Amino acid sequence: MSALAFQAILCDLGGVVVDVESDRLVHQVAQSLGRGFDEVQREIYHEELLLPFELGQITPEAYFEGLKTRLQASWTYEQFVEFWSGIFTENRDVTQLLPRLRTRHRLVALTNTNVLHLVHLQRHMPCLSVLDDWIASCDVGLRKPDAEMYAFALERLGLPASAVVYIDDRPEMVEAGRQAGLTAIRCENGRQLEEALRRAGVEF
Repeated sequence: MSALAFQAILCDLGGVVVDVESDRLVHQVAQSLGRGFDEVQREIYHEELLLPFELGQITPEAYFEGLKTRLQASWTYEQFVEFWSGIFTENRDVTQLLPRLRTRHRLVALTNTNVLHLVHLQRHMPCLSVLDDWIASCDVGLRKPDAEMYAFALERLGLPASAVVYIDDRPEMVEAGRQAGLTAIRCENGRQLEEALRRAGVEF
């Protein structure tokens, strides 16, 4: 496919354009509560809480209350939000590619996330203002790697899969994107990503 045939790029956020220090969150919570790392990690990522939170089925307050009960924590909602959202740093090796890609393609985030993380990234990561749109699990009620998420993204773009490049850091997501007909590329670092995009026929 020629470079001009690619009209849009779907891009994951965590592990691609931003680094996520999830262990830092667990350590901070564990230290503040005097609890073990493994116990806190298990409760923070418990499917009964996190999955509906990422699908937009429960509010941040409901997730907080559920986690607070599970951990028997005495923290305030404000303390929780500070811990919860302070885990992101810009991956400049990748974000420096975005404005160059934007000159020829629509750039759209495709991410599994919750509303607190989504709002934090939109407000505090100016590098992401280059994105044309955000497709987030908490907004659409779908998650990667479900085929419905990729179908939704293509419908939102109004494009066939053959016209879209998809970038993710997780192999299972990349494979799901390929199964959906996208030109899917795994991101390991900025230099590798740029080379992989060029090999796929994407121009900057």
